[in-house]
Amino acid sequence: MQGSITLNELGIFILFALIVVAGGYAIVTLRNINGLVKEATAVLQGNKDHLNKIIPNLNGIAENTAIISEEVKKSVGEAGAAIRTISHETTDTVLTINETAEYVAKYAIVIGEIIKSVVCMFSSDKKH
Repeated sequence: MQGSITLNELGIFILFALIVVAGGYAIVTLRNINGLVKEATAVLQGNKDHLNKIIPNLNGIAENTAIISEEVKKSVGEAGAAIRTISHETTDTVLTINETAEYVAKYAIVIGEIIKSVVCMFSSDKKH
């Protein structure tokens, strides 16, 4: 006995096999999704009392969060301004100290020259 399969029958067999594989995959996927939904439902039912207490307060929580965020943003801005002011004041102070030190150095040089001249003046008188 000899059997033969036509291309039409082979195509129908391949299509049937693909449908069976896709159906099996769909059944497994739907089973997993169904299990996930059951678990989510159980969690929601177990925490229903907590959720009923939280949901009415969500608006207040959101408003408080927005207020806190604005206050933090304002505080950070003020801190940045204070740091900039301190930085500028420190720079000004350092420049003032440098200028004062420069003046003191110049005065020391002038006083040193005056003392040197006075010493030289008295030294030259003793030699004559």
